[in-house]
Amino acid sequence: MYETQKNLNVSAPELAHVAKLARALPAMCRQAFTLRKVYGFSGREIANRLGIPEHAVEELLIQAARGCAQEDNPEAESLARRPSLLARLRSRIAAHE
Repeated sequence: MYETQKNLNVSAPELAHVAKLARALPAMCRQAFTLRKVYGFSGREIANRLGIPEHAVEELLIQAARGCAQEDNPEAESLARRPSLLARLRSRIAAHE
């Protein structure tokens, strides 16, 4: 199962924005995007989970990034290069401890 974390301090607008972007993507893109950006999986891990070649994962992530960038949102263009949501949340939690 996916790694989960309890009591994360996350802004509701950020989560809602990521969910909105993900819902608009085609199913395979959405799965690859979610595994990478929410759970921080590597390309190899995503390929294994989805049963596709690793290069296909990169194509799905490129397609997802393009789909997100079309959302007239300045932050959407940088989503492809940002650390996973889980990694950013962990960083925030560590800063408050």
